[in-house]
Amino acid sequence: MKPLWKILSGKFAGWRVDELLYNANGKHVGYFDGNIAYSLSGKAIGEIYEEDWIGKQTSIAYPVVGPIAQHANIGMAPYANRAGLAIAGWVDPDF
Repeated sequence: MKPLWKILSGKFAGWRVDELLYNANGKHVGYFDGNIAYSLSGKAIGEIYEEDWIGKQTSIAYPVVGPIAQHANIGMAPYANRAGLAIAGWVDPDF
């Protein structure tokens, strides 16, 4: 279980559990194909940056992939927010 923070705002985003993505409240909101996160409907919502950050590159047209079924939520307390990273060409993920 890997905690993730939003790249610009530094807000706690949630967890990567194997290939599944959970938001800060433990709700299953997506999945990973490599380092790219997709919503349950298959729309790209972000990608991993340096293992514990998630964001979207504004210069990339991410592909739409197939949907998956929602998994059970997890019961975890959110982590504290951090200072975000000021990286040109990146925005917070879409969740």
